[in-house]
Amino acid sequence: MTELDVPSLNTQHFMPHGASSLWTPGAPWLNALPDILIAMACFVLPLVLIQVTRRRRDLPLTGLLVWFGIFSIACGAAHLLAAWNVWHAEHRIEGWLKIVAAVAAVPTVLLLWLRLPDLLSLPSQRQLGEANESLARANRELEAFTASVSHDLRSPLTTIAGQAGLLELALGEDATVERKRRLQRIQGSVKQMSELIEALLVLSRISRHTLHRESVDISTLAEEIVADLRQHEPACDVEITIQPGMHAYGDRRLIGNLLANLIGNAWKFTAKTPQARIKLGQTHASPMTTLYVRDNGAGFDMAYEQKLFKPFQRLHGPAEFPGSGVGLATVARIVERHGGRIWAESRPNHGAVFYLTLPTAPVTESGLASQREPV
Repeated sequence: MTELDVPSLNTQHFMPHGASSLWTPGAPWLNALPDILIAMACFVLPLVLIQVTRRRRDLPLTGLLVWFGIFSIACGAAHLLAAWNVWHAEHRIEGWLKIVAAVAAVPTVLLLWLRLPDLLSLPSQRQLGEANESLARANRELEAFTASVSHDLRSPLTTIAGQAGLLELALGEDATVERKRRLQRIQGSVKQMSELIEALLVLSRISRHTLHRESVDISTLAEEIVADLRQHEPACDVEITIQPGMHAYGDRRLIGNLLANLIGNAWKFTAKTPQARIKLGQTHASPMTTLYVRDNGAGFDMAYEQKLFKPFQRLHGPAEFPGSGVGLATVARIVERHGGRIWAESRPNHGAVFYLTLPTAPVTESGLASQREPV
């Protein structure tokens, strides 16, 4: 190459990078191709970081990921322009892009250093596996303990109930009003304790129950439950609407238990409501569907929503509405075992609506896990 050829390669009095290799065949691409590949990787990295921030909002890394994204994009743009400048001479723009990358690198490094303890504290897959195994073992032991204690409590309760019955016979017509009242309180407490023990046993069995998954006709199950309620309490005048053709995929017995609790709950809390109404419906989606049970009964304050699905947490006194306080905890456990979730909306004296999600078809464990993750 002669000096007469050099001006023809200039752009704004700068030389392209390729000129330094005297345009040897293959030499320009030897520099351009790596820069293009590095640029592509730098542009893809922010997309990966966006997915990380969306799926792991629990990690305190948002600021770090934002600055790292800016740094990555600036580096990618600088490398892309470096590839362009093998044949052109936009060196000033390339320099400014490098300045942007350098400026973004400072907070990136500082935030990375500050967040290093958080990153190092993240458990490994082995630690998570051990923790899950330990938790599962503890749950099994707790469930076995609950079942054992519940069973052992039945024996003294049976004795108390039997002795109270014998005492009632012994007193006969000679019993005073006060003695009768005290005896009724004993018998009432025994009955209440028996119901609580039975509810605990049901809750314990749900966790140990082997799921037999199949297609379940939700509408038919709901109609059977409503018919049973009307037979036992014919005096209750409740307008009930059941959406036809509702289906889910799961354990028929557990889903029947779930519906019995939710419909029974709505039936109970509309008992004092004029023109009581209950509606069961379904929003079709795949692989999970949303079912809902809506009523216009007593309702509750949403400030106490977190108590709803915990055992023995009651938002209404037993004098207002009877119950063990385990029904909704049972529902939540069944929904959880099917890989779904449950939530509620309500206002005092304006009714309540309970939503829950269930599979509509066989779903793998990883598929169920992805459905539970917030987006």
